[in-house]
Amino acid sequence: MADIQPTQSTNPTPPEAKPTSEKIHLTIRNRIRVLFDDDVKAVTSKNDTGIFDVLPEHSNFISLITSPLIIRKLDGQKQEITFNNGLIKVKENTVHCYIDLLSKENKPQVPPAS
Repeated sequence: MADIQPTQSTNPTPPEAKPTSEKIHLTIRNRIRVLFDDDVKAVTSKNDTGIFDVLPEHSNFISLITSPLIIRKLDGQKQEITFNNGLIKVKENTVHCYIDLLSKENKPQVPPAS
């Protein structure tokens, strides 16, 4: 009778799960200066499809946003920022918000209809 030896698995051990982050880095700026630059738990905003939250490990995207922007800080406090117009960019666990970039002086002028 043949001696049967256990075979070694050819499957490598699975890599350890990537630790999920519990925070994201948020930078908010207007035309003049940086208004906020810190790690946060979440950011809530609104676009033409509705209200949305940006949480750690969120997928990458860019969207025009409308006021307000709600920041949930690491200590549990909430901060709300109101603005006239804005854009949000989410990439690799960082969030950049650009608000009030269009001032009345910089809005495109539409010529009167003839």
